[in-house]
Amino acid sequence: MMMKKSILALAAFAFMAWGCSSDGNDTPTPIPTPTPAEIPAGTDVRPTWQSPNYDLYEQTMVVEVQLQDTLAKYASAQDLLCATIGNEVRGMAEAQQIEDQWLFFLVVGSNDVGVNVGLSYYCDKLHRIFSIQWTRFDATVPPTGQGGIYQPDFVK
Repeated sequence: MMMKKSILALAAFAFMAWGCSSDGNDTPTPIPTPTPAEIPAGTDVRPTWQSPNYDLYEQTMVVEVQLQDTLAKYASAQDLLCATIGNEVRGMAEAQQIEDQWLFFLVVGSNDVGVNVGLSYYCDKLHRIFSIQWTRFDATVPPTGQGGIYQPDFVK
């Protein structure tokens, strides 16, 4: 009886070894790793936003805006950022890559303090415009810093 179990065990081992034998291709099959959800492309055309004449406004707010990490992998020098008050363009900036970050040096003009400022980002690779309510106009805001005003969330 013991001999029969040994023969069965040996046969099972030989069967498993045969099933795992090399087929001559020694490169392992890569195991796919999950990737974060991709942002779908759109059909938006590149907008024709123009910087306003800042002489028409009593105050300006200067902010260095950093593109959020979620969108940074899609960024290019063709991207644009636009600040609006009401439906009027009050600031426009082109993307600039500084080391590994995409930045927009944005100047926003206004005659009124505390009005809502919207922000729109055009991503050329995705052919999409992302728009958010950004902040309230405040000419005393430092140009650089931390938080949502400096790295706004266009994609949640």
